[in-house]
This record gives sequence, C-alpha cells and structure tokens, in this order.
Amino acid sequence: GTVLYANRSFADLLGCSRDQFVGQDFSDFVQVHDAALLVDLFDTAPGKTAREELTLVHPDGSTTLVLASVTGLDLDGTAVQCVILADLTSRVEAEERFRLTMEYATIGVSLESPEGRFILVNPALCQMLGRDAPTLVAATWRDVTHPDDVSVGEGLLNDLVAGTISSFRVRKRYLKPDGSAQWGDLSMSCVRSDDGSVRNFIVQIMDVSEQVQAEQSLAESEEQYRLLAENASDVVMRLSLNRRYEWASGSVEDVLGWKAPDLLGHCIDEFIHPDDLVRFRQVVADAGLRTPASVEFRFRRSDHTYRWVACRTRVKVDEDGTPVSVVGGLVDIEDRKAAETEEQERLAQLEQFQRLTVGRELRMIELKKEIEYLTKYGPVNGREPGDEY
Repeated sequence: GTVLYANRSFADLLGCSRDQFVGQDFSDFVQVHDAALLVDLFDTAPGKTAREELTLVHPDGSTTLVLASVTGLDLDGTAVQCVILADLTSRVEAEERFRLTMEYATIGVSLESPEGRFILVNPALCQMLGRDAPTLVAATWRDVTHPDDVSVGEGLLNDLVAGTISSFRVRKRYLKPDGSAQWGDLSMSCVRSDDGSVRNFIVQIMDVSEQVQAEQSLAESEEQYRLLAENASDVVMRLSLNRRYEWASGSVEDVLGWKAPDLLGHCIDEFIHPDDLVRFRQVVADAGLRTPASVEFRFRRSDHTYRWVACRTRVKVDEDGTPVSVVGGLVDIEDRKAAETEEQERLAQLEQFQRLTVGRELRMIELKKEIEYLTKYGPVNGREPGDEY
C-alpha cells in the first residue's frame, strides 16, 4: 500500500503536495471502516481491475467520496497496483438533491426496476397508496393498480422501453388496502444504461381523485341540464351577444314549429312581431349586464302565424366578467293572452252594460220627477193652478 508515484491531480484531490504523499501508506488517507476494502483492492492480481467506493480523509480532516479503480500490474516480476480515483462529490450532491426531492415532494415519486418493482418510494406516495415504504418496496406497480386499469398505458410503456418516446402520461386508478380506488395522473420516464437498455423507471403520480370526482359531478350535472333543456316543455336557448341563435332546445319545434337547426345563425329579432320589436330591444338594452331581462312579445312560427311568448334572458360572463353569450327561455303564453283578451272584452261589455243601465235609471228618475211635478202643479178640472187668484 505504499505510494510510489502520484500525479498532480491525485495530490490536489487529497489536498497535499506530491512530495508529502509519495512514500506514505495509502491506508492513512482513507477512513478506518474502508481499510478492509482497501486490502481487497490491493490484492488485485496483475491484469485484473477492481472497483470500490472509498472515503478519503484530507489532512484537515475533511472527507471526499471517491470511486477507486485498482488494476494489477506486473513490472519485471514486481506486483504493483495502478490506482485511479474519480471524485464522486457531484454524484453525492445529486443524490442528496434527489433524496430531498423525494422526501419533500408533494406528489408521489418512485424509482422502479425494469420489472416494475419499487426500489425507492417517497412519503407522499406512501400516503397516497396507504402503504408504508417497506410494503411498497416488496411489491410491484401491478400489485397496487386497479385490475381494470393494469393495461392502461401499456402501449406507451412499450414505446418508452423501445426508445420511440422519452416519457408519457396517463390517468389510472390505484387500489388502497381497504379496496377503495384512488385516481392518479402518472408520468413516467426512464434512466438508460450505456447500451441503451432501461436501468430504472422514474415515476411521478399526482393524486387527482378530487379533480376526477368534480369532473364526474360536473359531467352528471351537465347531462342532467342537457336532458332537462332538451325535454322541457319551454324553449331554452343560447344566443350570441348580437342575439343570434347558437343553440336551442328541441322543444322549440313543439312550441313554435321550428326545428332547432333552422334557427341557428339567425337573429331572434327576425322572429319578433314588428309592433313588439322596439319594446323588446328597449327592455333587453335597459337590463344589460345588471339584471335578467323579461319581456312578452309575439314570435313568428314556421307557418308565419304569430304566437305570444314570455322571454327571459341573462348575459353570461366568463371568470374575468367579460360577456360571452346570452342564455334564456321562451314560455308559450298564448292561452294566457287569449284569456286576458277575453277578460278584457267581458269587462268592456260589462262596462257598456253598466253605462246603459245607469243611463236608463237616470232617465227614469228624471221622468218620475217630471210626473211628480205635473201631478202637483198640473191642470185640475180644466183650470191651471192659480187661476182662482
């Protein structure tokens, strides 16, 4: 183990001069617990090479992790070893960064073997899957995947192994020990060996169960609203900001005789009775973005007749408050309008009758007064009242 020669880089790595290093026992510059490894390295036969990681101890007491490659040589019958040291400081720093990333990442991270077995797992993944690290390390990703989703992304995984893609992302379900499902967005890439084969898979899994549940609830709500809109007896519609039809429910055919596609692209103004158009525009303009607009008008049917409808609209805005469309509905009020007209006619007839009745009674009263006057002051036995005077 005596040092016979050292180049400048070797001495600089140890933090001493070449003169100080030559002639010293190499074991004096490694940690005690590496002494046995060093003995094995120096037993390397000529023509053979052995490698071990060692911790060098500098004169100031600091340490450096190195990879020692020892090759046995035969110099005219004398066995010597050629020692090459590679500084692993950058690798140690990278491993520390990786460890911290694994430890404090808020999403699940794992290192997996080419066979799909967990090698390293972080706390977030353990919490997400409901298992501790030893349990996961003893399992494969298939063991914790929902049976119906085991084949999800299988083709992408084959492409990743083949090198046609560098990474991929899929959404799948995982199983907790209690049998409940956990949705996760999986992102996978790989580390390759010098020959191009996969050394390890790097996997990140984000818990998206709440997002999936929200999306499912939203889809169910949208489906319910769609069914309600399409099957409602009233007409539901969506207009552009310039009041052109973008969508109308199927009930428009039953109420107004138009098929929904026939209305698309047309302005609702085209179907409003000319006598009601000014009032409609005025009501909608006055409401603006503040409140819903409600107005009644006559809507032109497909047979060119008009039918009374009640219209209620509201401007829909995006998250920034920018108007994007107008939503509303049309309710058939023809029967109500007919009843109102009939009631108005009945009231008019009643008012006319009352006028005639009152007029007749007034004339009767006047006639009665005249008769009473004549009876009191009219002629008696051929003489007018007052002739005796």
